Amino acid sequence: MPKVVPSQIVSAIDGMFGASRSEVDAGAVTYVYRAEVHALLGLLDQVPSELVDLATMDYLEYSRCRAVLATSLALWNVGDTRPARDVGGKDAVERIRRLMMRCHDELPPPEPELPFIADIDVRFGIEDRIRAAWTDFKAREWMGATVFAGAALEALLLWALKQVTLTNTSKRPLDQLHLADLISLATSNGVIDAATEQQASLAKDARNLVHPGRALRSGEACNKATALAALAAVYRLIDQLRKLVVSP
Repeated sequence: MPKVVPSQIVSAIDGMFGASRSEVDAGAVTYVYRAEVHALLGLLDQVPSELVDLATMDYLEYSRCRAVLATSLALWNVGDTRPARDVGGKDAVERIRRLMMRCHDELPPPEPELPFIADIDVRFGIEDRIRAAWTDFKAREWMGATVFAGAALEALLLWALKQVTLTNTSKRPLDQLHLADLISLATSNGVIDAATEQQASLAKDARNLVHPGRALRSGEACNKATALAALAAVYRLIDQLRKLVVSP
């Protein structure tokens, strides 16, 4: 189903009912507009709910206007000829038009989850993993959510370790370390505290369940708990890194 945006609703109303209409109800929306009202209600169903960003009372009025038109349409379909009733003394179609004019065709870009990471490519890459984890979580794809959250955790630890001078180093380059190694190195260098280490280790264990051998030996599998454990580790680490970056 194609997406319809608020400005298209405004244009559609102008085209179907005429432009420069008064919002004061004069009984102008009658049964002769039955097809147009049917089309308007169908278009409104296709406007994503997140784009109807109205204040509470405005949204209530918008909902009442839609209900009035839907009720009138049902009556017209069985032979009633009375015009659509007003909503607070105002024309329902024109009120929808004016309320749609207050809405935006696009949502503002989301606030970055990782504003402390200056490198845009790195930040976007990690934020993409976090979004993917939540997408899978909402779809009840526990393995995907666990894996993506673990990948985000790994990338965050790698970024954090590259921001500090390491007193304890690894024999291998940082980019070649696995999650367990990154957790250990971050802990020994004071990048993360004991509580974050514990949560990150839980996330590591959860992600390891994607390997068939580990799952068979443990008798466990990725589930809602493993996904939440991995996501909790990500957000605990984000909170700690945010404090680390802003601290003098």
